[in-house]
Amino acid sequence: MSETPVAPEEAAETAAAAATPSSAAGAETPAAAPDAAPASDAASELGQALKEQEVSIRSLIEAGAHYGHQPGRWNPQMRSYIFGERNGTHIIDLDQTLPLLQEGLDFLRETTAAGGTVLFVGTKRQAQASIMTEARRAGQHYVNNRWLGGMLTNWKTVKKSIDRYNQYLDILGNEEKRAELSKKEQSSMQRAVDKYAKSLEGIRSMDRQPDAIFIIDVGKESIAVQEAKRLHIPIVGIVDTNNSPRDIDLVVPGNDDALRAIDLYCVAAANACREGYDQHQQELVAQRSSQPQKQAGGDAGPASGRRVVEIKQQPRRSRGARDGERSGGGKSYSAGGDDAAPAAKAYAPAAPAEGGDESK
Repeated sequence: MSETPVAPEEAAETAAAAATPSSAAGAETPAAAPDAAPASDAASELGQALKEQEVSIRSLIEAGAHYGHQPGRWNPQMRSYIFGERNGTHIIDLDQTLPLLQEGLDFLRETTAAGGTVLFVGTKRQAQASIMTEARRAGQHYVNNRWLGGMLTNWKTVKKSIDRYNQYLDILGNEEKRAELSKKEQSSMQRAVDKYAKSLEGIRSMDRQPDAIFIIDVGKESIAVQEAKRLHIPIVGIVDTNNSPRDIDLVVPGNDDALRAIDLYCVAAANACREGYDQHQQELVAQRSSQPQKQAGGDAGPASGRRVVEIKQQPRRSRGARDGERSGGGKSYSAGGDDAAPAAKAYAPAAPAEGGDESK
């Protein structure tokens, strides 16, 4: 395929980065650099800086988002997203990654702005910390340890487990309730809490199915992808060169193994969700402030409604009045019905009188 031209500075950085030992991103875990001791500090500083700036081609290159896997492990369906091959590793075309990532972030922002929720999913070791930290910062739900089969498709059963988990936490956190239990019961309940915490801690407050899902490594989270597809829940997924983009609604081609790249994706998604959530809260405040004004100027509305109800009840009273007229000999509304009987009785006495005169 023809290679997409890039800026000279970006091409130089790409070539220099590809020549380093870290270019072995085709493996599941990238090789550690000699100065791996301060790596966590550098990653945290990068994450803090990314929270204050927008995602760009340069930030994607610095995070190593352009490194794919070895050509022998690639998925042919990702052919259109691959820029080329360098030192035995596929290079992802960041000219496509950036707009697709922006599109996914816009969708997450619109979802939370409409009052929806987003579920962050990433159970691989490299993504666990970033998924949990950024999902909590955005006020969203997350799964970072183990995806339970049927977490979405069998939501009623999962919700019962969440309620039981919250109930156990309430009992263990209350000294009075805890004192009522024996040591054996407390130990059994604590084991159950530890078991639930591994898979339900991030969705404790989730009372319904999410409106969107953000996934790191769609290949590892294939069960989550299948369940979301079955329920028609939109997916924003980071897809590496060894995975299939077929069932993903918003594909973001990029490296899903490097810690810095994962941190960049999660920070960007959390920022988008936070912006949409803040926008939604502002709309709610504006609606609440406008409600007293509408109530103050709309007092005539309920009164007119009550008058309409009284008008609707008038036919019932008229039927009762007609019944009274029937029993009291009122005006007749039927020519040949029961109302004509009183009139016939009124003419009945006159007949004998006329007959009597004829007989005389």
